[in-house]
Amino acid sequence: MQENGKVVDIAIIGAGPGGMACAIEAKLAGIENIIVIDKAPHHNDMIHKFYKKGKRVDKDWMGIKFEFKGNVTFEECSKEEYILQMDEKLKNAGVLDKFEYNHDIIRVNKGADGLFEIIFGHDTVAEGIEKMRAKNVILSVGRMGKPNKPKYPFPKELKDRLNFNLSKVQNGERVMIVGGGDTAGEYAYGLVELEDMNDCVVTLNYRQAEIKRMNPLNTQMCTKYLDNGKILNKMGVDIESVEPTVDGKIQVNFTDGTNAEYDRAVYALGGTTPKDILVNSGVKTGEWDVPVFNPETMETNVEGLYTIGDVVTDQGSIALAFNHASFAVSNIASNLK
Repeated sequence: MQENGKVVDIAIIGAGPGGMACAIEAKLAGIENIIVIDKAPHHNDMIHKFYKKGKRVDKDWMGIKFEFKGNVTFEECSKEEYILQMDEKLKNAGVLDKFEYNHDIIRVNKGADGLFEIIFGHDTVAEGIEKMRAKNVILSVGRMGKPNKPKYPFPKELKDRLNFNLSKVQNGERVMIVGGGDTAGEYAYGLVELEDMNDCVVTLNYRQAEIKRMNPLNTQMCTKYLDNGKILNKMGVDIESVEPTVDGKIQVNFTDGTNAEYDRAVYALGGTTPKDILVNSGVKTGEWDVPVFNPETMETNVEGLYTIGDVVTDQGSIALAFNHASFAVSNIASNLK
């Protein structure tokens, strides 16, 4: 990590497709004094984690076509080829040394002097990293789709056990994944296949009895594990309500009159936004916690603070994230002149 207290022109939070494209766009715009920070050990962590070996990486989303508008593009290919492409692009741009991994960010604070202070998580502080300041910040902290909360209420006692992503899942838990789309499928078989989660008991629940909304690969993977029993099948029935058990677990009451107990329920009805870092940083949010931003510049209500990628749209396109990076960096470059 760079020295404490250093002021950078752009601090990019998140090293997914959007954050990675920001670094390249900044270099091409002549902005050298940048840093990219991610809590994962490498860039494109979600693709590393949740794309199966050989899975195709597309630039478009759900049949919606996107055209590249910035300097960063890629050729559609397999997961492995995509990672190699991105490695090569970062190397060619000369920005590999701008990436700092395994550092969690809690929030960014804008001071009276107009500079942002980057607030790190406790683990980072313990390593001696106390603060860093930036003239501009780009939040490229993604999500997996748009969240859809069920109509039935969530009891406050179960707040920590009813989730919208896998971040709180612990090995050995009984986990119910709720949803019938690609996110649900990737969560379900991802938990089965992750080495540090292979003691979880995973159940897939969706109101329809058959998988109809997943892409062919996710359909194939989920069907395989449903057939061999590694994913327990609770499809074809909806959830009527959830309630806490005596020992604080989740009792799920289904519309067919049955019920079951789980340690955790993950609602993969699209995903979630990283609301905490947005709200903690003073970003105004609207419906479904989507940040309020200028679509031409990606700037939020906080001057100098930008949001890009999946966090601002339900269209999970890599090309769109690349385009957002171009919009944000172009605006920053013009302001820095």
